[in-house]
Amino acid sequence: MKNSALLLFGFLIALFSSCRKEANEKSKVEQKVIDFAKVVETDSLISPRELFSEAEFFLLKTPDSLKITMASKIREIGNKLFILDHKRRVVFAFSKAGNFLSLVGNQGEGPAEFSEVSDFDVHENQIYIYSRGDFSVYIFDSSNFEFIRTIKLEDWGTQISVLNSGNVALYSYMIEGDDNFNINIYNPDGVLIDKRMAYAEDGNYQAMNYTGFINGNYYTYPLSSIIYKIGEGPDDDSVKYEINFPGRFPESSSSNYMAFKESERNKNNENILTKFELGGEGEFICYYHFREGSSNGYTFGVRLANGETYGHLNMKHAAKGKFDDLYLQLFFKGPYNMASYSQESESFLIASNIESVGIYYDYIMETIKSGSVYDEDLLSLLKQTDLEETIIMKFKLKDGL
Repeated sequence: MKNSALLLFGFLIALFSSCRKEANEKSKVEQKVIDFAKVVETDSLISPRELFSEAEFFLLKTPDSLKITMASKIREIGNKLFILDHKRRVVFAFSKAGNFLSLVGNQGEGPAEFSEVSDFDVHENQIYIYSRGDFSVYIFDSSNFEFIRTIKLEDWGTQISVLNSGNVALYSYMIEGDDNFNINIYNPDGVLIDKRMAYAEDGNYQAMNYTGFINGNYYTYPLSSIIYKIGEGPDDDSVKYEINFPGRFPESSSSNYMAFKESERNKNNENILTKFELGGEGEFICYYHFREGSSNGYTFGVRLANGETYGHLNMKHAAKGKFDDLYLQLFFKGPYNMASYSQESESFLIASNIESVGIYYDYIMETIKSGSVYDEDLLSLLKQTDLEETIIMKFKLKDGL
């Protein structure tokens, strides 16, 4: 009888554990609507640092002649980091300790040289450098930075993404050519095989570079707050997420740029999604515009794996008097400085925003002097630098608070 009771108890424990595991897995099921108008209630506005389960920091060490001016994209391969400097238009290679290794490729007019780096991506230990002036993608080996080959493209674009299949997607927020598609997809040999992101131009089009992006197999239309996944082969594109926040610009007007400008002037319904990144367990981060009384700006939004959302209603943000947070001032100033997700380390990587540091320099220095920095290793690092050096933060998000 005792053994039977023990067996029953063991069965119930196993069943409970199984149910709990299933519930935990279900809590990470991705919801299509991410709503920053319905956020977790907090007693006061929290720092984004409270959402991190862990964080580590290191300084990028470069020669004086090669200081990074604005690190806008980070990719991790093996024991190396590759970073696009948006202003210098070059890609840096660093060790994971932050030691400078090399620039990837050379600017010039030779067969393996390019005029500039407009964008870059990585795929299967190779680095894809896109130069829009050359209508080409230049591929390099990530282990020794040696040139492999060139892919010639037919069209001009602003961003590239190497899709899961190895095909290259070229995106432009300015419609090119005779059709109304923003994305052209090329096979590895440079043959145009598909067009995506059909765009119904209504005569009021104005190009903007702070809305509309491609990231991996995902993209957003300019002025739209819906994220689509590119369906390769026979699959159609599908809605991945719909992002909602207070005063969101109507999707029905997303092709009418004059309506957007008019709403800006009237300070009404002007809030739009900008950059975004997806984590490996349903985490999602982005910047979106917000208006709060006389204050407005681009704020950081976070959806944790369990579905909890954090934005300007419960987290420190860009409004006057509410941006007094070191982590915001160093790293999370929208709309451009977005963290990159690395599947390799299952972590996010973001570089300090040099422009933001310049704006908030006095406040940051006061915070350093007071010693009131959550991470002691970050405080130690800040004391060693003049703040003109780029700091990388590598972090993971909590499942939930």
